[in-house]
Amino acid sequence: MSQAQAMRSQIKQLKQEASVQRVPVSKACHDLMEYCNQHQATDGLVTGIPQSENPFKETKGCTLL
Repeated sequence: MSQAQAMRSQIKQLKQEASVQRVPVSKACHDLMEYCNQHQATDGLVTGIPQSENPFKETKGCTLL
């Protein structure tokens, strides 16, 4: 890739980044906290997973021996 092509590519990338709509951190934090509070009841990390639905629970050993 020539230097001119690299510069065009960089300019294109910078234009795309400049056109992205920015969100203030305070609004993003508020939205994230609201989302977490709304989905807290269904979050397996917060409420835990029932053992009957846990795909990673340890299997029982062989009882024949």
